[in-house]
Amino acid sequence: MVKIPGFFKGLGVKIGELPLMASKNSMAKANERREAVLKAAAHLFGQLGFDGTSFSIVAEQAGEKKSFVQYHFENKDVLWRETVSYVWLQRNNALPRYIEDISLQRHSPADNKTMIRELCRNILQFTFAHPEWVKIMFQEASAPGPRLDWLVKEFIGTDFIEGRAMIELGQHHGVLPKVHAMDLLHILSGALLYLVSVAPVTERVLGVSPDSPEYMERHIDTLMTLLQQA
Repeated sequence: MVKIPGFFKGLGVKIGELPLMASKNSMAKANERREAVLKAAAHLFGQLGFDGTSFSIVAEQAGEKKSFVQYHFENKDVLWRETVSYVWLQRNNALPRYIEDISLQRHSPADNKTMIRELCRNILQFTFAHPEWVKIMFQEASAPGPRLDWLVKEFIGTDFIEGRAMIELGQHHGVLPKVHAMDLLHILSGALLYLVSVAPVTERVLGVSPDSPEYMERHIDTLMTLLQQA
């Protein structure tokens, strides 16, 4: 007779459930290792670009063997696409989905100003913590090709549509100036993402950290003042 170890028996686990538990634990561990590879790949694709990134470097950065990366990702193109999908999913999950909140139609102008501030704050906080999505976008935009076409089709095109809708919503509620929505989207995006992109320069020149809460709040205050005076 096969005996159940005391630990599992105390948890009320039946003997037939042990292989299933082991399988689930093994799958969870594999998923954790796979996510570590995607995180490493995101950093490297952002820093080194597609051509400068290899399976070997990704594996080393993730603390895995090259064979593990090759097993889960057929080739570098597949790894790049799955990495981009992972990065954009993380970003979208972190940012508030105001466009999908129909209750905004009943919000006061003060509520909508708070909404704009909160969105700017969330974009800055997330991008400082996870700059890979911006770096990958800029890497591909610097050498347009099939990867950029795929990126636009799968993600950036939707970003533009939702960004424009967000601008138009703010204009409708009187918290953003009545100018061309796409122009304003580019200006706002530039004001936020540029701060992240040149943060190391700012820190060296001014001796301050742009990712500090105080600096970010001042930056947003300045941006909101300019928008209200436009």
